[in-house]
Amino acid sequence: MTNSACYIEQPNLAMIGPQQFDSVTTGLLYSLLGEYGVVLFRGCMRGPEAFSNFVASHSSRLSLDPARTMVAGAAQLVDAGVDAVGLHCENGNSPFWPDITWFYCADAPRKGSQTTVCDGEVVLAQLSESCRSFFEENDIRYSRTVPGPKWRRLVCHYTPGLDDPALVLIDDLLRNVAEGAGTTISYDPKTDEIGYSFVVSAIQRSSFSDRGAFANSILGPSFNYEKPLIDTASGAPIPEKFLAEIETVTARATRPVGWQDHDMVMIDNRRVMHGREAICDTRRRIYNALSYR
Repeated sequence: MTNSACYIEQPNLAMIGPQQFDSVTTGLLYSLLGEYGVVLFRGCMRGPEAFSNFVASHSSRLSLDPARTMVAGAAQLVDAGVDAVGLHCENGNSPFWPDITWFYCADAPRKGSQTTVCDGEVVLAQLSESCRSFFEENDIRYSRTVPGPKWRRLVCHYTPGLDDPALVLIDDLLRNVAEGAGTTISYDPKTDEIGYSFVVSAIQRSSFSDRGAFANSILGPSFNYEKPLIDTASGAPIPEKFLAEIETVTARATRPVGWQDHDMVMIDNRRVMHGREAICDTRRRIYNALSYR
């Protein structure tokens, strides 16, 4: 793609600088996302409020992680300890899987502590035929329980006019789960917990590119939630040899973002997985936002 509003720093990463920032359109951003999977805005953003406004202006609607505190309508401060975080699609282990993940770096780490990205199209092309065939033929399943405060807050976000989590009913949650999403939900009124299982393919086709990508949360974290059970839709485990292969192939394809102060990143959340190196510089301050095309 040739466009004066961007240039390429490395494969599968489009970059926009301050001089081009004011002229970008939603159409251009979606086109860049379709070609490269990741768009880096170098030194373009000033504060979580501006970040939230930009995300909202280039999205049809917003999502959230109910375990994090919202700032300025869209931004959520990333607070997931200091350990390394495995590759995943944000909320990719639930039916509330947004199209776009955004990050804004208010204070960049001076040492390590980088957000990482891994293009699922590259991974899919490098998997062995047997591994790729296994995931083409077997959907995966995530199963876990979620406590009342978290699922109730999520329902409030997706339900206009419902602002008090105490008024949320289980039927309100069920109305927000898309039909055909491969989701089963149970509710325990004694504990106010829900149990859910979410069945989905490990190979996705993003609406931005419509090309197959190994994009999922098989290797992902569970910092704010119970660790999910991950198996196949039939209940069989994912073979250890394929899990080992996934770790090897994704490690080769993973790159650090290379944060600088006031950077922002836009990620195709159904193509590019992201993770994090262990944090060794606690000055790092990064916000996250989730949205739909």
